[in-house]
Amino acid sequence: MRRATPEELPAVLRFLQAHEATSMFPIGNLLGSGPATESWVFTAGDSVTGFLGLTEFGNLLPQAPDADWQQARLALAGRSVTSLAGPPDQCHALQTALALQQAPIRLHKIEPGFSLDLSQMTLPDCSGLHLTPIRKADLPRVTQWRAAALVETMGFTPEAAPAEALRQVLVWQKDNRHRILWRGETPLSLAGANAEIPQVLQVGGVYTPPALRNQGLARRAVALMLAEAQKRGIQRALLFAASEAAARAYTAIGFQRSHDFGLTMFRDPQGVA
Repeated sequence: MRRATPEELPAVLRFLQAHEATSMFPIGNLLGSGPATESWVFTAGDSVTGFLGLTEFGNLLPQAPDADWQQARLALAGRSVTSLAGPPDQCHALQTALALQQAPIRLHKIEPGFSLDLSQMTLPDCSGLHLTPIRKADLPRVTQWRAAALVETMGFTPEAAPAEALRQVLVWQKDNRHRILWRGETPLSLAGANAEIPQVLQVGGVYTPPALRNQGLARRAVALMLAEAQKRGIQRALLFAASEAAARAYTAIGFQRSHDFGLTMFRDPQGVA
C-alpha cells in the first residue's frame, strides 16, 4: 500500500470502474465532482489491485477486495476519520485494522443496492407533475426536508441536522443534480444524484414529507429525474435503499437488486493511533 501518484489516475479509475456499484463516491471525487480526496493504492506488479480514499471531511472510502488493511493503520496514523463507506466486509475489516471497533457510533447500516439500465425503466403515470431545479426561493423548504431526512435515516440529532442540511443543499444547488417534484404550485418530493460519472448516476437525496407518503411520489420523482438524466447521456443508475418501502418504490420502476453498501458514521471524529 502506498500513495497514488497523479500519473496513476487512469489506472486507478479503471480499477474502480471494475467495481462500479460500490465505488461511485471515489470515482466521482477523483473526477472532480465531489470533495477533495487523498488516494492510496495496493499494487501487484504494474497493476492496481486496491484503493483507499480519505476525503477532506474524513470519510474513508475502501475498495480493495484482497487487501491487508493492517497497512492502512500506518498510512493513516494521525489522521481524523468521521466515517467509512463502501463494501460492508471491507468497511468492517478496515475499522478493525484501525482499532476503531469501540469508537462511539452514530450510525451503522448495510443497505441493499439496486441497479437499472435506463432503457429498461418503467416510467409511471406522471400526469400533472413536473420537476424544477432547487432555486433560491426553495432553499428553506429543501433544507428543512434534508434536515428531517438526516434525523430519520442518518442518525443526526435535531440540533445538529439543520447546519449539515444547509451545507449539503447548497452543494446540491451548485451542482444542479437534484430536482423538486411539483403538482401545480405544491412541492411534493425530492430526488437527485449523490454521485455522477460519464454514463452512470447514483441516486441519492430522495425524500418525501411523511404526510405525502404512500402515494408513489418518490418513485415518480426518481423516474422523472432519471428520464431527464437519460437525455444528457446517462445510461445506467445505481442506488441503495434505506427501507423496504424505498426498495418497493425503486423496483416498481425497474431497479434490480445487485449489491450491498455499508456505512458507518462515528459520533465524533476519530484519530487513528
